[in-house]
Amino acid sequence: MKKSIFWFFVITLSLASCGRRSPAGGGERIITVTIPPFAWFAEEIGSDDFRVNVLLPPGADHHIWEPLPAQINALSGSEAFIMNGQLGFEHAWMDRFMQVNPDMKILDLSRNIQLIGDESLEVVKVEGLKVGGYDSQVEGDEGEGEHDAGHAGDGDHAAVNAGEGHEDEDHAHFQGSPDPHYWMSPEAARTMAKDVRDFLAELNPSSSEKYDANLSAVNRKITEVDSLVRASLGPDPHRTVMIFHPALAYMGRDYGFEQVSFEDEGKSPSPARMKELIDLAREKEIKIIFIQAEYDVRNAQSLSRETGAELVVINPMNSNWPEAVLEVAKAIGNGQ
Repeated sequence: MKKSIFWFFVITLSLASCGRRSPAGGGERIITVTIPPFAWFAEEIGSDDFRVNVLLPPGADHHIWEPLPAQINALSGSEAFIMNGQLGFEHAWMDRFMQVNPDMKILDLSRNIQLIGDESLEVVKVEGLKVGGYDSQVEGDEGEGEHDAGHAGDGDHAAVNAGEGHEDEDHAHFQGSPDPHYWMSPEAARTMAKDVRDFLAELNPSSSEKYDANLSAVNRKITEVDSLVRASLGPDPHRTVMIFHPALAYMGRDYGFEQVSFEDEGKSPSPARMKELIDLAREKEIKIIFIQAEYDVRNAQSLSRETGAELVVINPMNSNWPEAVLEVAKAIGNGQ
């Protein structure tokens, strides 16, 4: 019965999320987002006022991806750019993006998030942040207290990233930056949604009231997702999961589970590392091994065979944000 209710709400959320995907037609206004999950927020809140262009293609690894010239040139038609703020490819290519379209307004969604990884980096929250030769457009700080009040991160359940400290340049995030995977947290999603609403209202003030109503609808969906995650994980979710690339730190912080990454400095684990992981999985009785859809599954399959843990392929880059979060929660809940 519990699973039936869970999937009823998943299907309902998915159908609701598909209701605003029609293009605006001739004379359309275009916004570019760097990764697919951000499209959900821009489309749900912006309705049909904007066409949302996603920079990172489906299935691409954001650590090593480089945009094609045609993708860069297509930015000339975007009036605005919504970025993660902590991804390496964004900063590596930002100078070029701004050369193509110097008038493009920018929203860095990490600016109001309580980031995991290096809380000493105050630069990520500074208005008018100068990074890589561009000025981020972070106007409108009113309501910042609301963001802070809604943050997760009481520090009760810090996630464990056994593969931290990547030195491989191809697999680095923006060098020295915190964990960029905050969009997997419903708590962070509320902050993101508010920032997207404010940004779109700046771009199109005449539709401000509509964006307010759409933000309320998005917040209701986020609340539904949060409720479903908590119902799936149960009242005592303290457990450890294994994952190739550590994308679940923010979910772990919100809901009280730990993640152990089995990439080795951004690469597939060595035989010695594999043995350590097998021993750790047995010691902690790990029942779930996650791997993202864009990575080679073979090492994860070996770990699954050796430990008996279930291998689950997830897609944090899913453009349907509720599905991305709920598939993780369902897998952990089933693995209890």
